[in-house]
Amino acid sequence: TTNNISGIYDMSGGSWEYMMGVMTNQNGSPCAGRDSIYSSGFSGPYCYTSGTASGTSFPDQKYYDTYLYGTDDEHYNRRILGDATGEVGAFANIVYGNQTRQLGSWHQDESWFVFHVQPWVMRGSGSYLGSDAGVFAFDRDYGDKYSTFSYRIVLAI
Repeated sequence: TTNNISGIYDMSGGSWEYMMGVMTNQNGSPCAGRDSIYSSGFSGPYCYTSGTASGTSFPDQKYYDTYLYGTDDEHYNRRILGDATGEVGAFANIVYGNQTRQLGSWHQDESWFVFHVQPWVMRGSGSYLGSDAGVFAFDRDYGDKYSTFSYRIVLAI
């Protein structure tokens, strides 16, 4: 899919990749993470518990997307056009584990939206999800680091 000299990459289910997209708290400030255990390393309020994380300041707001505060991971009306959460989902019924979800991304890829427990956006999906993984998958997480998660730097000129 890259149309470059290095070849075609498998875009489906390699690793979750954090996006620079985060939910805001009820006062409109970007959430550093869920709580003092699960936090991104940025300074700011927690979304799930009271308190504030110390760390690196968030970059200028033009460099990341913010989503309105929510307490449910299936309220997709807070998505944004331009970051793929608005373009690709949620539209279909999918089976996830032993439950049927009423909403899923294109091609039945996994789609869970940010909420107060998991305020950070991820894309890409993990190979362990099988057919739910794919290029249209998006999910939410705490913002913490994991050995199985990745990130992608994109330079837009």
